[in-house]
Amino acid sequence: MGILNTKLLAGQKVITAEITPPKGSGIKKLVKNALTLKPWVDALNITDCQRALVKMSSLAACRILLDQGIEPVFQLTCRDRNRIALQADIFGAGALGIPNMLCLTGDPVKVGDCPEAKPVFELESVRLLQLAKRLQSGADDSGHKLNASPKLFLGSAINPTLKNNTNQLSRMAKKIEAGASFFQTQANYDMEDLCRFVEEANRFNSKILVGILILHSYESAQYIHENIPGIQIPDAILERFKNSKTPDLTGVELALEMMNGLKNIVDGFHVMSVRQEELIAQVLENYHGNNHTQNHSAT
Repeated sequence: MGILNTKLLAGQKVITAEITPPKGSGIKKLVKNALTLKPWVDALNITDCQRALVKMSSLAACRILLDQGIEPVFQLTCRDRNRIALQADIFGAGALGIPNMLCLTGDPVKVGDCPEAKPVFELESVRLLQLAKRLQSGADDSGHKLNASPKLFLGSAINPTLKNNTNQLSRMAKKIEAGASFFQTQANYDMEDLCRFVEEANRFNSKILVGILILHSYESAQYIHENIPGIQIPDAILERFKNSKTPDLTGVELALEMMNGLKNIVDGFHVMSVRQEELIAQVLENYHGNNHTQNHSAT
């Protein structure tokens, strides 16, 4: 049982963050970013070719984190794999000692840097959760007995809104039934909408880590607002960045405001950035300091 599972089941608050593996086989930057965040997190997500961009295998990068004494969250998407490959990777995660897995459908290939690739999508996130849950019971998808079952703390993602996508609560319920024990949410900068969602979702008695995506410039905020499905940034926040002379600092301040406003109604936070891992460390250092939180090192 990993740190993430243990602390959430004990009712303790947790912090996770997200880093992107490299485009290639070099690991120096990956290790550097991971070690920078290590003192402030309980676990680190490794993305699985997020936005359909070709990157190092999430499975391999998770093993690298374990070698550094950092608990990983293995992200697995259905975009590039049929059910044979999905099962093979889940077996591999279990054999490598990876304790956590986030089950995702995956972004469409057309948005990435290899748009001519053939997508698979044989399963989607709910059916992937069902598959992973079955493997943990000791049999594969065809009913064949396993020599050992993978032991994974299963989670999934959810869009935390009642305003822009009204079926998210029913989607969450389906994922819990399929095997999800925790959720890491996407970003939502509308605090009223986000709080309403969390309050409604808490009735499911699952564990919710609210996604905090750190903005670092007006341009990045505008791009996310206009191009990332499911995320709308209020005009007041866009104006705040447009008028800021120190947008990095503004992004840190906004992230901290959101975390402090939500900390009493959520189980923790999942902190993300757009290739700005140093901002994640800055946010978490300030958050832990302001809340007198103990060191979250995963060692």
